[in-house]
Formats: sequence, C-alpha cells, structure tokens
Amino acid sequence: MAKIAFLGAGMMGQAMIRNLLSGGHEVTVYNRTLAKARPLEACGAVLAATPKEAAADVDVIISSLTNDEASQATWNGPEGALQADLKPGAYAIEVSTVSLQWVARLNQLATARDLHFLDCPVAGRPDVAEAGQLKIFAGGSAEDVDALRPLLASISKTVLHVGSIGSGITFKLIYNVMGAIHVAACAEGMFACEAAGIDLATAAEGFATGATGSPHVERHARYMAENQHEDPVQFSARMRIKDVDYGIQLIESVGAQSLLGQATKSVFGQMVERGMGDLNDSELIDALRFVHAKNSP
Repeated sequence: MAKIAFLGAGMMGQAMIRNLLSGGHEVTVYNRTLAKARPLEACGAVLAATPKEAAADVDVIISSLTNDEASQATWNGPEGALQADLKPGAYAIEVSTVSLQWVARLNQLATARDLHFLDCPVAGRPDVAEAGQLKIFAGGSAEDVDALRPLLASISKTVLHVGSIGSGITFKLIYNVMGAIHVAACAEGMFACEAAGIDLATAAEGFATGATGSPHVERHARYMAENQHEDPVQFSARMRIKDVDYGIQLIESVGAQSLLGQATKSVFGQMVERGMGDLNDSELIDALRFVHAKNSP
C-alpha cells in the first residue's frame, strides 16, 4: 500500500480520496479551504496545512484541481508540493483537466526533483468518481503506467495508456470538447423541439434512443425534459468553457480546426452572460429560452 499526498478535495477529489482510503492506502490531504476536507478525517485521511507539508516523504503525489492557476500554485508556489522534502523516485500525477502547456512545464519541474511524472486526467462526474468507475487517460512511460495500475484501480475502471507524457491531457481535452459539443447540440435540439410544439419527454426519448444518442445526450435530454437538474452542481457552464478553451488552444496548436468547439464555447457563453455560469451545463436550455424570448417580437 502507498503513502499518498492528495492535493485538492473538491467533489471529485473527495470521491477519489475515499476510494484510495478504502483501498488501504495512507492519504494526506491538502485543500485550500481546509474546512471542506474535514469530513475526510472520519474516513482515515490526515489533513495538511500546505501542499509542501502533504507531499513530504510520500510515495505518490496526486493533484485534482480546477485549472492551470490552481495547479501551478499548489505544485510550485512558495509552499507548493515541489518545495517539500520529496522521496527520490516518487510519483507525481496530475489528474486535473489543465492545459498541455502547463503539463509540459510540470513534467520539467517534477523531473528536476527526481520524480516520475504522469499526466492522468480523469473522465467522469462526481457520482462516477464515488463509484470508483472513472476512466483515466494516462500519458507517460509504459513502465510507470504499469507500476501505478494497482493504485489507479482504486479510483477507476479503465486506465487507457494513450502515449508519452502529454498524450493523456491532449486526448482528454479533445474528448472534453467533443463532450461539450454533444451537450450544446442536445440543448439546441431540445429547445428547437419545444419551440416547434413537440413534447420534450418524447423528444428526449427520441434523441437518446436514436442515432443521435450518446451518454451525454441521454443524461442531459432527460434533465432538460423534466426541468430537474443535478443538485449539487456536477459540471457547470463555467467549467465547460474552461475545458473547451484549453481544448481549442490544443487543437489549433496542432494545426487542426475547432469550428464546433468555438461555436460551443459561444453557446455556453450565453449562460455566463446571463449570470448562470455556476449552474449545471444541462441548464443551457434555459439560457436558450431567454435568448429566444429576448429576440422575439
């Protein structure tokens, strides 16, 4: 069993931490707001006041954070994990959805401290994380990925080794752009049905069970039809925009185009403009209703 420092105890982080503890690992947790991590003590976690304190002499450091800025501060700030008394040859794992540029820089910083670095972004919402059924897209050497498979099995059902370092986040960003496109298309289709007088429950069934269906469409069409959205919020519009923005940057940096990604970012931007940025992505249909009403004669 491993000694783990886990950096970030949001909904996703807390679910992964509980599963790591259930797997018999020792976990020290850092969260910017320490009070939010207190419930984990009852599960056996130890809380640390700083990332530096959490990362001292552990076998594995894992971070699950919101964006580049949060990851940079937690790993490389004055009290960051990379300032700790680190165990030589320990593993540093970034499971957050961040930019490829930051992953490349973090790899350099971790390697300079004699750490084995992997980018292992996860796919799945908090309920999937709670069930230990996340998908992991791993970037790193085959040797390092194989060495960590038993540990990663505590939090995931699938570890897909995509390629060398940076490949994991590259695939995840493209994956998340595609997912956001599905959600935006679902919202537009459901609202168009409503405007045309088609019953939304019928529309949701048709979209979910037809060639238009996907896990995203099935989930979001149902929420939109029932006007019942997830509580607490599972994936906000603001987070969709953040992921799509990183994804567009990545896609365009390799010379590909992201026309649908740009359109999707714009559609979710309507939620933010209306003050709905921290609501569920499934509530995009309400933003479309607002725009329609505003533009109607």
